Amino acid sequence: MSVAFILGQKNLNYDPAGLIALYEQCPAVRDIYTSVGQWSGHDPQLLVRGSEDPAVRARTNSLGLAAAMLGIADVLRERGVRPAVVGGISLGAMVAAALAGAAPRRQVVELLAGTAEDDGPQDPARPEGCVAAVLPLGQTYEEFYGTRPGVWFGGDFGMHTSGAFRMLLLSGYRDALEELAAGYPAEYFVFSDEHVAVHCPLRHRARDEVARRTAAMDFTDPVVPMCSSLEPRELHSAALVRAEFSRNVVEPVRTDHLSDRMRRLGVRLGVVLGPTLPRDGFEFPFPVVYVDAPEHVDQAVAAVGEHEALQSLKG
Repeated sequence: MSVAFILGQKNLNYDPAGLIALYEQCPAVRDIYTSVGQWSGHDPQLLVRGSEDPAVRARTNSLGLAAAMLGIADVLRERGVRPAVVGGISLGAMVAAALAGAAPRRQVVELLAGTAEDDGPQDPARPEGCVAAVLPLGQTYEEFYGTRPGVWFGGDFGMHTSGAFRMLLLSGYRDALEELAAGYPAEYFVFSDEHVAVHCPLRHRARDEVARRTAAMDFTDPVVPMCSSLEPRELHSAALVRAEFSRNVVEPVRTDHLSDRMRRLGVRLGVVLGPTLPRDGFEFPFPVVYVDAPEHVDQAVAAVGEHEALQSLKG
């Protein structure tokens, strides 16, 4: 195995400009945005360009990114690039199931659209949120955020290429996160505009709703090997993929779980679909290229070609 497609979630500095250009220039991307719009009941232009209304944005951003990841995969397939392995983090885990052939695209989109409509904090009187936090070299998770009530470890995006820090996702009650952040330099914490505490126990109602909806979905065993970001394993059956959807809501995600398992499966090059993971700053156990604008498609195709040529010489 060689090339992996890696799918993530919305970056804190998310900019749709590259996706808008892909939509305008690539028929395959327009086609999937049209389909996602029909399946979800939203205007495709709203999905690709976003909304200034926070309430609308909360309901449509995930759908727009899901369409982008599917569309980019379709464009790469037209250019002869197919993954030997797929895997995702957060939203990307659900979209990866569609690319792995383990769940129908339409059903994944309908799940995202349906759960977004009633998604909200556990207690409306106490705001929730999440934050990207810098974990300085030499500190453990526990030393960093301790056992502070109302704060949970939500994810680990890995070590920065400088070797100076790891990037964590912390989730919980907004006041508890702000109290924690007050004890560190301001640049250590970047608050998300999320209004729920993702990947932590506060999401138990959403987990139960996802479990209820996925019980009616047509999962099958993956055709393309699919890796988990919840633990370092391959999801080789329909039952494991189905369980991943609901677990993904309340359990922490880790990039290294995903990438290390991909490496063990023989991946030597990763392609990140869409503006869904921090770019050019975090370590992977293999080279990675990012595709979130039209010019990146040629770059990815060239990288795959060079990689395959190198593998042939080694063989």
